[in-house]
Amino acid sequence: MKKNKLERSQSFKADMQTIKKEDVRKLQKSFSQFFGSSSDEIKKNSSKLRNKVYFIGFIASVFFVAAIFLTKNIKFVEF
Repeated sequence: MKKNKLERSQSFKADMQTIKKEDVRKLQKSFSQFFGSSSDEIKKNSSKLRNKVYFIGFIASVFFVAAIFLTKNIKFVEF
């Protein structure tokens, strides 16, 4: 027996709500596993992560500046 278009769209909307709720639950679970469950843990872990990102960015910047400096000042082939 075929469902009419209205019944199909209503069941699809209900399924999308279920999927959305499940995705939100999974996202909250992974967030609490990564950052922690209490607000103090979240602040501490996010601060650590931010400091790591800043440090890696600083090291990458120094590396690229040094590479540019060395390639401009060193002549590999002289004519």
